[in-house]
Amino acid sequence: MIMGKYILNDYKRAMGSKWTRIYLFAGLALILLANIAVICFRFIYGSNEGTFAYNVFEYASWCFLIPYYSCIVIGDIAVGRNADGSAKQQKDVATELKPWQYYVSKLIIAIMLAVCFFAAAFIALYVITALFHVNEGVIPWMVIRLFMNKAAVALPLWFAGICFAIMFLLLFEKRILSYGYFAIIVFVIPQCIRILSLDSFKFEFFRAVRRYTITQSFGLVPYPSYPDRSVPLIVTIGIVYGIIATAIGLTVYNKKAKI
Repeated sequence: MIMGKYILNDYKRAMGSKWTRIYLFAGLALILLANIAVICFRFIYGSNEGTFAYNVFEYASWCFLIPYYSCIVIGDIAVGRNADGSAKQQKDVATELKPWQYYVSKLIIAIMLAVCFFAAAFIALYVITALFHVNEGVIPWMVIRLFMNKAAVALPLWFAGICFAIMFLLLFEKRILSYGYFAIIVFVIPQCIRILSLDSFKFEFFRAVRRYTITQSFGLVPYPSYPDRSVPLIVTIGIVYGIIATAIGLTVYNKKAKI
């Protein structure tokens, strides 16, 4: 009961924060820029090739990796900050919530925020794209369904990103360390694996490992007919990484709380 009440109250706090507004406005700006770019392409080249509404949704699925990289921001909004910028531990709640409950609460809040952000982004994408391509009529349901199918496959990967974000944000009081370690895990290491797996290096080990990185999985999401694309593998990778990050975060955070 106490945990549920805390989650609801802190979720309201997170939704009302300025960083939530900034995040939503940034997403809106990206959607506007995408549609403007498509219209400019049509105007400059005088062709409809690649400039229909369904192409905007197709291109959007190629950008699923961007929300993954921004999971650290969602986690930051969920954890909250005091005036000095440190992690908001809320001493009054600490006496009622156990460390693991506090950790899980922040994780749940981050997931709730991510769901709301995704819903807002999808609605904005549909409305803005429909307005920019109003001459095409109603956007076909098949286009929406295909986009949602791809988004459903990407959900476990976003879940893993949120788990990484909460882990680093609650284990390090300095935000620069949290963001730094998050960048290393979700960007630097996968990119190093990708580079070393190229034909020019001929490292078979990294070529095999690359298949099990989250960024590689995101790269395959937009291509349902691609031979290497495996939905069960992508879903498993997201869930397993998320569970591992949560287990490590909970264990270390509980130990820190007892010191």
